[in-house]
Amino acid sequence: MSGADPVDPASELAAAQAEIARLRRLVGPHEHAYDDLKVELHAAEQAVRDAEAANGELRAEITELRVDLRRARQDQYHLWKLVARPQRLLRALRQSAE
Repeated sequence: MSGADPVDPASELAAAQAEIARLRRLVGPHEHAYDDLKVELHAAEQAVRDAEAANGELRAEITELRVDLRRARQDQYHLWKLVARPQRLLRALRQSAE
């Protein structure tokens, strides 16, 4: 014979349950705290995703504003070329003709 006693699965299960009960008495049943932490973690992850999405939208808006500003400055320069510069040249021509 091998000398090993056959272990009854029912008694092994009962022993495991007794050990779990003993450990819970020592530590306390905090499974609900873990569930609360999981919910809080999920909420925090969602808040981070929302903040990153809002950040991306703001970056896109800033880029769009920069493009609009660049176009406005180009329009201002072209308007100056069409209006202000010719007037300056006309004034110079009039003064030289006098």
